[in-house]
Amino acid sequence: MKTARIENISRKVFILSIFFIFIKFSCIYIIFILINLIMDKKPQDIQAFFLGKIDYLSGLRFQEKINSLVYSNEINQTILFLEHNNVLTYGSNEKISDEEIKQLNNENKNLSHVRTTRGGQVTLHNPGQLICYPIINLKNYFEGVLDYVKFLEKSIIRSLDHYSIKSHTVNKRRGIWVNGEPNEKYVENKNPSGQKIAAIGLKVIRYITLHGFSLNVNNDLDMFKIFTPCGMPGLEVNSIKNISNKEINLYEVAQKICISMSEILQIPIELDT
Repeated sequence: MKTARIENISRKVFILSIFFIFIKFSCIYIIFILINLIMDKKPQDIQAFFLGKIDYLSGLRFQEKINSLVYSNEINQTILFLEHNNVLTYGSNEKISDEEIKQLNNENKNLSHVRTTRGGQVTLHNPGQLICYPIINLKNYFEGVLDYVKFLEKSIIRSLDHYSIKSHTVNKRRGIWVNGEPNEKYVENKNPSGQKIAAIGLKVIRYITLHGFSLNVNNDLDMFKIFTPCGMPGLEVNSIKNISNKEINLYEVAQKICISMSEILQIPIELDT
Protein backbone atom coordinates (compact mmCIF):
# COMPACT_ATOMS: atom_id res chain seq x y z
CA MET A 1 0.00 0.00 0.00
CA LYS A 2 2.82 2.33 0.97
CA THR A 3 4.74 1.40 -2.17
CA ALA A 4 1.69 2.15 -4.35
CA ARG A 5 1.29 5.57 -2.70
CA ILE A 6 4.95 6.38 -3.30
CA GLU A 7 4.63 5.34 -6.95
CA ASN A 8 1.52 7.51 -7.31
CA ILE A 9 3.31 10.52 -5.81
CA SER A 10 6.33 9.90 -8.05
CA ARG A 11 4.07 9.75 -11.10
CA LYS A 12 2.45 13.08 -10.16
CA VAL A 13 5.83 14.69 -9.58
CA PHE A 14 7.02 13.41 -12.97
CA ILE A 15 3.90 14.75 -14.72
CA LEU A 16 4.27 18.13 -12.99
CA SER A 17 7.94 18.25 -13.97
CA ILE A 18 7.07 17.57 -17.61
CA PHE A 19 4.33 20.22 -17.43
CA PHE A 20 6.67 22.90 -16.05
CA ILE A 21 9.35 21.99 -18.61
CA PHE A 22 6.72 22.36 -21.35
CA ILE A 23 5.62 25.75 -19.94
CA LYS A 24 9.24 26.89 -19.71
CA PHE A 25 10.08 25.98 -23.29
CA SER A 26 6.76 27.37 -24.53
CA CYS A 27 7.61 30.72 -22.95
CA ILE A 28 11.09 30.64 -24.48
CA TYR A 29 9.60 29.80 -27.89
CA ILE A 30 7.07 32.65 -27.64
CA ILE A 31 9.81 35.10 -26.61
CA PHE A 32 11.95 33.85 -29.52
CA ILE A 33 9.10 34.40 -31.98
CA LEU A 34 8.42 37.89 -30.60
CA ILE A 35 12.09 38.83 -30.89
CA ASN A 36 12.18 37.60 -34.49
CA LEU A 37 9.02 39.52 -35.31
CA ILE A 38 10.55 42.67 -33.89
CA MET A 39 13.85 42.05 -35.70
CA ASP A 40 11.99 41.39 -38.97
CA LYS A 41 10.19 44.71 -38.74
CA LYS A 42 13.12 46.79 -39.95
CA PRO A 43 11.48 49.42 -42.19
CA GLN A 44 14.31 49.22 -44.74
CA ASP A 45 13.83 45.50 -45.47
CA ILE A 46 12.55 44.61 -48.93
CA GLN A 47 11.15 41.22 -49.94
CA ALA A 48 10.62 40.23 -53.59
CA PHE A 49 8.21 37.68 -55.07
CA PHE A 50 7.74 36.16 -58.53
CA LEU A 51 4.01 35.56 -59.01
CA GLY A 52 3.81 34.27 -62.59
CA LYS A 53 0.89 35.24 -64.82
CA ILE A 54 -1.92 37.28 -63.20
CA ASP A 55 -4.72 39.24 -64.86
CA TYR A 56 -4.26 43.00 -64.66
CA LEU A 57 -7.12 43.96 -62.34
CA SER A 58 -6.28 41.19 -59.86
CA GLY A 59 -2.67 42.37 -59.85
CA LEU A 60 -3.78 45.96 -59.30
CA ARG A 61 -5.99 45.06 -56.34
CA PHE A 62 -3.21 42.92 -54.87
CA GLN A 63 -0.60 45.67 -55.00
CA GLU A 64 -3.08 48.20 -53.57
CA LYS A 65 -3.63 45.88 -50.58
CA ILE A 66 0.12 45.47 -50.09
CA ASN A 67 0.54 49.26 -50.36
CA SER A 68 -1.86 49.66 -47.43
CA LEU A 69 -0.07 46.99 -45.35
CA VAL A 70 3.36 48.52 -46.03
CA TYR A 71 2.05 51.95 -45.01
CA SER A 72 0.76 50.57 -41.69
CA ASN A 73 4.09 48.72 -41.21
CA GLU A 74 2.32 45.35 -40.99
CA ILE A 75 4.59 43.80 -43.63
CA ASN A 76 7.98 44.57 -45.12
CA GLN A 77 8.33 46.59 -48.28
CA THR A 78 7.65 44.37 -51.26
CA ILE A 79 8.59 44.00 -54.92
CA LEU A 80 6.24 41.99 -57.14
CA PHE A 81 7.36 40.41 -60.42
CA LEU A 82 4.70 39.02 -62.74
CA GLU A 83 3.30 39.00 -66.27
CA HIS A 84 -0.15 39.91 -67.56
CA ASN A 85 -2.43 38.64 -70.30
CA ASN A 86 -3.05 40.92 -73.31
CA VAL A 87 -4.21 44.26 -71.91
CA LEU A 88 -4.02 47.94 -72.83
CA THR A 89 -3.93 50.12 -69.72
CA TYR A 90 -4.88 53.79 -69.81
CA GLY A 91 -3.07 56.10 -67.39
CA SER A 92 -4.36 59.33 -65.87
CA ASN A 93 -3.03 61.42 -68.79
CA GLU A 94 -4.91 59.42 -71.44
CA LYS A 95 -8.16 61.06 -72.54
CA ILE A 96 -10.62 58.20 -72.99
CA SER A 97 -14.12 57.78 -71.59
CA ASP A 98 -15.47 54.80 -69.69
CA GLU A 99 -17.97 54.29 -72.52
CA GLU A 100 -15.15 54.08 -75.07
CA ILE A 101 -13.31 51.52 -72.93
CA LYS A 102 -16.49 49.46 -72.61
CA GLN A 103 -16.99 49.55 -76.37
CA LEU A 104 -13.38 48.49 -77.02
CA ASN A 105 -13.77 45.52 -74.66
CA ASN A 106 -16.94 44.45 -76.47
CA GLU A 107 -15.23 44.64 -79.86
CA ASN A 108 -12.21 42.48 -79.01
CA LYS A 109 -12.37 39.70 -76.43
CA ASN A 110 -8.69 38.79 -76.92
CA LEU A 111 -7.45 42.17 -75.70
CA SER A 112 -8.63 43.83 -72.49
CA HIS A 113 -8.84 47.60 -72.05
CA VAL A 114 -8.51 48.93 -68.50
CA ARG A 115 -8.38 52.39 -66.95
CA THR A 116 -5.67 52.34 -64.30
CA THR A 117 -4.39 54.55 -61.49
CA ARG A 118 -0.83 55.20 -62.67
CA GLY A 119 0.34 58.33 -64.42
CA GLY A 120 1.15 58.46 -68.12
CA GLN A 121 -0.84 57.46 -71.17
CA VAL A 122 -1.62 54.10 -72.77
CA THR A 123 0.70 51.11 -72.70
CA LEU A 124 0.56 47.41 -73.49
CA HIS A 125 1.14 44.39 -71.28
CA ASN A 126 1.24 40.92 -72.80
CA PRO A 127 2.65 37.46 -72.01
CA GLY A 128 6.45 37.33 -72.04
CA GLN A 129 6.77 40.90 -70.79
CA LEU A 130 8.16 41.16 -67.25
CA ILE A 131 6.25 43.49 -64.92
CA CYS A 132 7.91 44.89 -61.81
CA TYR A 133 5.79 46.53 -59.10
CA PRO A 134 7.98 47.88 -56.24
CA ILE A 135 5.86 48.81 -53.21
CA ILE A 136 8.29 50.71 -51.03
CA ASN A 137 8.53 53.79 -48.83
CA LEU A 138 10.23 56.59 -50.75
CA LYS A 139 11.39 58.23 -47.50
CA ASN A 140 13.64 55.26 -46.72
CA TYR A 141 15.90 55.67 -49.76
CA PHE A 142 15.03 58.55 -52.07
CA GLU A 143 14.91 62.33 -52.13
CA GLY A 144 11.67 62.28 -54.11
CA VAL A 145 9.80 60.72 -57.01
CA LEU A 146 12.33 61.80 -59.65
CA ASP A 147 15.16 60.24 -57.66
CA TYR A 148 13.10 57.03 -57.47
CA VAL A 149 12.47 57.03 -61.24
CA LYS A 150 16.21 57.38 -61.87
CA PHE A 151 16.76 54.41 -59.55
CA LEU A 152 14.34 52.28 -61.60
CA GLU A 153 16.02 53.33 -64.84
CA LYS A 154 19.47 52.56 -63.49
CA SER A 155 18.29 49.16 -62.24
CA ILE A 156 16.95 48.24 -65.68
CA ILE A 157 20.12 49.39 -67.46
CA ARG A 158 22.31 47.33 -65.11
CA SER A 159 20.08 44.29 -65.57
CA LEU A 160 20.29 44.54 -69.36
CA ASP A 161 24.10 44.68 -69.05
CA HIS A 162 23.93 41.04 -67.86
CA TYR A 163 22.67 40.15 -71.36
CA SER A 164 25.31 42.30 -73.09
CA ILE A 165 22.59 44.76 -74.10
CA LYS A 166 23.64 48.41 -73.99
CA SER A 167 20.73 50.65 -73.07
CA HIS A 168 20.17 54.25 -72.05
CA THR A 169 17.75 56.95 -71.00
CA VAL A 170 16.51 59.84 -73.14
CA ASN A 171 16.17 63.45 -72.00
CA LYS A 172 12.63 64.38 -70.88
CA ARG A 173 11.37 60.86 -71.67
CA ARG A 174 10.75 58.19 -69.07
CA GLY A 175 11.82 54.63 -69.79
CA ILE A 176 14.78 52.81 -71.33
CA TRP A 177 15.92 52.73 -74.98
CA VAL A 178 18.31 50.57 -77.01
CA ASN A 179 20.17 51.15 -80.31
CA GLY A 180 19.82 54.91 -80.06
CA GLU A 181 21.80 57.93 -78.93
CA PRO A 182 22.28 58.11 -75.13
CA ASN A 183 20.97 61.33 -73.55
CA GLU A 184 19.71 62.45 -76.92
CA LYS A 185 18.51 66.05 -77.01
CA TYR A 186 14.75 66.34 -76.62
CA VAL A 187 12.87 67.55 -79.69
CA GLU A 188 9.15 68.20 -79.32
CA ASN A 189 6.87 65.96 -81.44
CA LYS A 190 9.85 63.86 -82.53
CA ASN A 191 10.55 60.34 -81.31
CA PRO A 192 14.01 59.53 -79.94
CA SER A 193 16.31 57.38 -82.07
CA GLY A 194 16.44 53.69 -81.29
CA GLN A 195 13.71 51.54 -79.76
CA LYS A 196 12.03 51.53 -76.36
CA ILE A 197 12.54 48.35 -74.33
CA ALA A 198 11.10 49.37 -70.95
CA ALA A 199 8.27 51.68 -69.87
CA ILE A 200 7.74 53.31 -66.47
CA GLY A 201 4.46 54.41 -64.88
CA LEU A 202 3.90 55.23 -61.22
CA LYS A 203 1.57 56.32 -58.48
CA VAL A 204 2.55 57.28 -54.93
CA ILE A 205 0.16 57.12 -51.96
CA ARG A 206 1.44 58.58 -48.67
CA TYR A 207 5.05 58.08 -49.84
CA ILE A 208 4.39 54.38 -50.65
CA THR A 209 4.85 53.51 -54.34
CA LEU A 210 2.49 51.68 -56.69
CA HIS A 211 2.91 50.34 -60.24
CA GLY A 212 6.47 50.40 -61.61
CA PHE A 213 7.88 49.31 -64.95
CA SER A 214 7.43 46.79 -67.76
CA LEU A 215 10.39 45.24 -69.54
CA ASN A 216 10.01 43.58 -72.94
CA VAL A 217 11.60 40.14 -72.67
CA ASN A 218 9.90 37.48 -74.84
CA ASN A 219 6.62 39.22 -75.66
CA ASP A 220 4.99 39.71 -79.08
CA LEU A 221 6.16 43.14 -80.28
CA ASP A 222 3.69 43.25 -83.17
CA MET A 223 0.94 44.05 -80.68
CA PHE A 224 2.51 47.49 -80.12
CA LYS A 225 1.39 48.42 -83.66
CA ILE A 226 -2.31 48.45 -82.70
CA PHE A 227 -2.03 51.59 -80.54
CA THR A 228 0.17 54.63 -79.93
CA PRO A 229 2.65 53.67 -77.19
CA CYS A 230 3.17 56.36 -74.55
CA GLY A 231 1.47 58.91 -76.81
CA MET A 232 4.33 58.78 -79.36
CA PRO A 233 3.09 57.88 -82.89
CA GLY A 234 5.44 55.53 -84.73
CA LEU A 235 7.44 54.67 -81.62
CA GLU A 236 9.59 51.58 -82.21
CA VAL A 237 10.02 48.94 -79.51
CA ASN A 238 12.41 46.07 -78.87
CA SER A 239 12.88 43.12 -76.50
CA ILE A 240 15.66 41.06 -74.93
CA LYS A 241 14.65 38.02 -77.01
CA ASN A 242 14.66 40.01 -80.25
CA ILE A 243 18.14 41.37 -79.55
CA SER A 244 19.73 38.17 -78.21
CA ASN A 245 17.89 35.81 -80.61
CA LYS A 246 16.88 33.42 -77.83
CA GLU A 247 14.09 32.86 -75.32
CA ILE A 248 14.87 34.27 -71.88
CA ASN A 249 13.54 32.94 -68.57
CA LEU A 250 11.47 35.65 -66.85
CA TYR A 251 12.41 34.50 -63.35
CA GLU A 252 16.06 34.79 -64.31
CA VAL A 253 15.53 38.38 -65.47
CA ALA A 254 13.70 39.17 -62.21
CA GLN A 255 16.72 37.84 -60.31
CA LYS A 256 19.03 40.12 -62.29
CA ILE A 257 16.80 43.10 -61.46
CA CYS A 258 16.85 42.22 -57.75
CA ILE A 259 20.65 42.03 -57.85
CA SER A 260 20.86 45.44 -59.56
CA MET A 261 18.45 47.04 -57.08
CA SER A 262 20.32 45.48 -54.16
CA GLU A 263 23.66 46.82 -55.40
CA ILE A 264 22.30 50.33 -55.85
CA LEU A 265 20.49 50.52 -52.50
CA GLN A 266 23.19 48.46 -50.74
CA ILE A 267 20.66 46.24 -48.98
CA PRO A 268 19.84 42.53 -49.51
CA ILE A 269 16.88 41.82 -51.80
CA GLU A 270 16.17 38.12 -52.30
CA LEU A 271 13.63 36.79 -54.78
CA ASP A 272 11.14 34.15 -53.61
CA THR A 273 8.62 32.22 -55.69
